[in-house]
Amino acid sequence: MSISIAQSRQQLSALIDSAQSTPQVITKRNTPVAVLVSADYFKRTQLTAHTAGSYYSTLIALRNTYPPVDNVGIPSLNESTSRATAWSRTNSFADSE
Repeated sequence: MSISIAQSRQQLSALIDSAQSTPQVITKRNTPVAVLVSADYFKRTQLTAHTAGSYYSTLIALRNTYPPVDNVGIPSLNESTSRATAWSRTNSFADSE
């Protein structure tokens, strides 16, 4: 549901009641400017955002601790050979001329 700022001032109590079941969009000149949500919805959203951020930071820390090793099957790959150079070798499955 979408409601203007002027209407939201007049019907604040009803708007808050509606926000308990679904988020309510508040508009200004037909442009969305805010969303009113229930406290429970906001709490769950914040918890999800925090969990995702924590997961990402843990993943980055693990990646820094254990860098990926992707040289399986490339016998000539060493520290002086870049990954792009190593993967640009001829394809044994390609049709040869």
